[in-house]
Amino acid sequence: MIDIERWFVRRGVPHFIDDYAATTDIWTRSVPMLVVAYVAGGFNALNLYDWTWQRNVLAGIVVVAVLCIGWMVTNRARGRRPFAKPDVVGAPELAAFIIGPALPSALFTQWGDAVQAVVEGLALLVAIYLLTSYAVLALLLWAVRRSAAQLASLAGLVVRALPLLLLFTTFLFINAEVWQVAGTLTGVPYLATLTIFFLLGSVFVLSRVPGIMRGLGTFTDWGEVHTALLSTPAEGLDTPRTGPVHAAPLTARQKLNVGLVTVFSQSLQITFVALLLTMFFALFGFLAVPEATTQGWTGLDSVNVIATWQISGRDLVVTEPLLRVAGFLGAFTGMYFTVVLSTDATYRDEFAEDVAPQIRQALAVRVAYLHHRVGTGPQ
Repeated sequence: MIDIERWFVRRGVPHFIDDYAATTDIWTRSVPMLVVAYVAGGFNALNLYDWTWQRNVLAGIVVVAVLCIGWMVTNRARGRRPFAKPDVVGAPELAAFIIGPALPSALFTQWGDAVQAVVEGLALLVAIYLLTSYAVLALLLWAVRRSAAQLASLAGLVVRALPLLLLFTTFLFINAEVWQVAGTLTGVPYLATLTIFFLLGSVFVLSRVPGIMRGLGTFTDWGEVHTALLSTPAEGLDTPRTGPVHAAPLTARQKLNVGLVTVFSQSLQITFVALLLTMFFALFGFLAVPEATTQGWTGLDSVNVIATWQISGRDLVVTEPLLRVAGFLGAFTGMYFTVVLSTDATYRDEFAEDVAPQIRQALAVRVAYLHHRVGTGPQ
């Protein structure tokens, strides 16, 4: 059963594990990361620029002492040895993780740093919960392996879709208004714009999940289940060979987990398309758009030239606005490609053929896993 649960985690569906709990399956697995963050947050009380090294060393000793006392008090309150590693991480440990690093700053009356430590601790807990709860790293690695295995079919799909994408976006690339908008965006506004394109694309992918899921979790008999179990750790489980299958319905979190599998699987492929087109626009602009044209399109007094080459008497330049416009149009094209995949029946079915069998296999393993674990079901 442990092998099956590990298989669920590697497939990015840890919520398929029965009795999946935050205290035992999420926070406890994150103890090493929490300890590092706990210590690093406490040392935020040091002031390396304004204090002497002697005062910083003394402050460091105080920080270590305060953090150790907080650790010991929490362990003793839970009935553990003072410096024991927590075997279960619950509310007291999480409270200590948030409050402990802020105490040294409060002792030195650095109230701003104390508040910052609390806010950073809360933000880190949210990030750890989301990343660990849904096994994002394992899911990403699985999606990379799947994308590499499907590279040939993805290339064929891109070749068919590329003419439409290029026809649509090339005219945008040579449009001065696009350069005035995207070429002058910098910093957070630029990143926020790219993030919006990514989120909209994710919404379109998620909108397809109900259609992909329709019928995948339904097995007419145990023969279908056993066929799907081939090459999985659940293949050798003692389950019925015939008879109807009564699968427990997916919970809301399990449905979200399946949705994330779909999003990650297709997002990597769409990201590949977006990067491909970003490189195309960067190369096209390098060859065809001189510095004077970039300056005129963006309306800037001057543009930052990153690199210059002279070929056949012509100066070819790579500028910051060019890279920004290429990235902007690459992200926009990725979102547009997602819309095409969601609305065009041919592309939609081809993408579904890739991810649907993987989801059905995970659902079959879940059926066998729950039957074996609970000991119920048709015999």
